[in-house]
Amino acid sequence: MKSKLSWIPFIPLALLGAFLKLAQGLFPEGTVMGLSSLALEYLYLGCAALILIFAFVFALADKETASYYLPHRNYPAGIFGLLLALLLAADGANTLFHSFSSGIADVLSIIGAVLALLSAIVFIVLGLNHSFRYKEGKQFSLLNVLPALFCAVRMVLSFVSFTTISIRLADVSLLISYVFATMFFYHYALMLSLTKAKRAVKNCFVYGLPAVAVMIPYGICRLMFAFNSEVIMDNIRSLEITLFGVYILCVLIEITLFVRKQDEIEFVEDDIPRVDLSEEKVEGFIASNQGEDDNDTEQEQDDSVLEARDTEGFLYQELQQEDEEPEDSEEKKAETENFLTEISEENDEDDDRPKDYESRLDDIDRLIIEINGQSD
Repeated sequence: MKSKLSWIPFIPLALLGAFLKLAQGLFPEGTVMGLSSLALEYLYLGCAALILIFAFVFALADKETASYYLPHRNYPAGIFGLLLALLLAADGANTLFHSFSSGIADVLSIIGAVLALLSAIVFIVLGLNHSFRYKEGKQFSLLNVLPALFCAVRMVLSFVSFTTISIRLADVSLLISYVFATMFFYHYALMLSLTKAKRAVKNCFVYGLPAVAVMIPYGICRLMFAFNSEVIMDNIRSLEITLFGVYILCVLIEITLFVRKQDEIEFVEDDIPRVDLSEEKVEGFIASNQGEDDNDTEQEQDDSVLEARDTEGFLYQELQQEDEEPEDSEEKKAETENFLTEISEENDEDDDRPKDYESRLDDIDRLIIEINGQSD
């Protein structure tokens, strides 16, 4: 597992970067090899960039680290996670209070404050899971990504602030800190959610190690040399960044100790198995495994056409229907020979019976008159 080798260049480069950052406040400008504070700042960020490059190379060469990881009990990460949740809740509430009291509606600031409150809830859950029994967080996959969204909004706010000041006075370290934190918490959410991602665990090393190298020295430097003793709440973000770095460091140490190889774990999906409707499985049952489209196509065909393969093995016989014979056929006569009726075949010309009622009206009238006379 070559990703663990990222610790080898991380330790000296992180210590060198921390010295370069703290030297800006500890020593007068030009004391360290005649370098200015801006040059020291760029060298400090260069150390983080080198850590990123080495971690990326080791992760790219790593073919053994498993794609999934279940967190273990980690008391330091749980403690710092709960402390970070308190700071985020206080920071979000303070930002919302000042936004509404001042009457200036800054959309990004309000969104960042809301995400800070939501991220505080996430870190409470994560801190409890680190300290006590861990439960799989697949059902909380949406919540796990909230810290990444929070860091992304803070990154945008830092970048927007550069438009109003000189680039020499811009706090580039703060921007880089939130960039690395955003990337780390995004892949950390993928890892916690057991999402299908080939490089989620390895990317935690790639972006987590430079995030630690940037955030911890930056936060300590701000607390030591830019502490605001008049408004205590103005120092909360510097403390946040420090705790972010410490929390990430604790998580990376845990992953390093308990990460497994690919052949040591097996990910079982809890999908519902599909019913096998092959011919062997449905043999002996009156069923059809044809699709609806096939059935609709067959129904459109002529109903009189019967295929032998569809009726093979059934107890019936197809009979050809013959044309009906005329009523005066020889077979008809043979069938009615012994009945008390006969079929009359006399010609209509020899029949002297009246055809209808009108032809016998005169005879009926005479008969009625004779009957009346006899009665008189």
